[in-house]
Amino acid sequence: MNHHALIEQIVVEVLKRLDKSDNQHLDVKPKLLIVKESAAIDPIQIERLEISWTLVYSDDQKENLPKDIQGILFAEAKQDLLVKGALGITDTLESFLLAEALLEGISVSLIPSVTLGNVLLSSNQKKLVNNKYAAHLIAYKNTLEGFGVKIQSFERFLQSGLNRHSLSFTERVLTQRHVKLVEEEKITVSPKTIITPLARDTATELGKEICVVDVEGADIL
Repeated sequence: MNHHALIEQIVVEVLKRLDKSDNQHLDVKPKLLIVKESAAIDPIQIERLEISWTLVYSDDQKENLPKDIQGILFAEAKQDLLVKGALGITDTLESFLLAEALLEGISVSLIPSVTLGNVLLSSNQKKLVNNKYAAHLIAYKNTLEGFGVKIQSFERFLQSGLNRHSLSFTERVLTQRHVKLVEEEKITVSPKTIITPLARDTATELGKEICVVDVEGADIL
C-alpha cells in the first residue's frame, strides 16, 4: 500500500468512527425512496446513487411514503405503472406511492424497463410495428410529465439528480473510489469536505476537476 492510499484509509476510518457519534450531523444528503426490491438493483447503480442521496427502500407492507424524503425513484417501471399513473388509478403499491408523491409535491422520477424504454425514450427508440399503439403509450407519458414526473434513463437521472444541488458530492470525505464513480468531469464539493491526496491524484489522471464551492455555488478553490 502506497503512502497516499494509507492516508486515505486512515481518513475514511476516522470519519466512520465520527459518524457513529455524530450521525445526524453528517447526514446531509437528501433522502431518495427507491421503489423496487433493493436486491434487484445493480450494486454499481446503488453506489452511484449513494454519492448524492441517502437511499430508502419501499416496503411492500406499508402503503405510505416515508418521512422527510426529497425524491422518489421508480426503477424498472412497467407499462402498468405508466398507464395507472396517468389515469390516477391507485390499486397497486407503486401507483399508490406515485399518486401520494405527486399530491405532496415530491420530486418523482420514473426509469422505464428496457421494453417500455424502447417506446418512450428517444435515445432507445427503435422501429416499431404498431406506431399507433406506441403513440398511445407516449400520450400517457406526456400526461405524467405534465404532472411533473420525469421519465428518463438511469444515466439521465444521475445527471439531473446531481444538478439539483450546487454540489455534485455531499459526503464528508472524497476518496479515490468516489472520483472514479462520478462521471462528471467537474466534481463540486463543500469547503467542509475532506479531499484525500489519492482522490486528487486520481482526478488528475482521469482528467477530472475537483472544485470547492461555497453555499452560494461560487468557486473558492
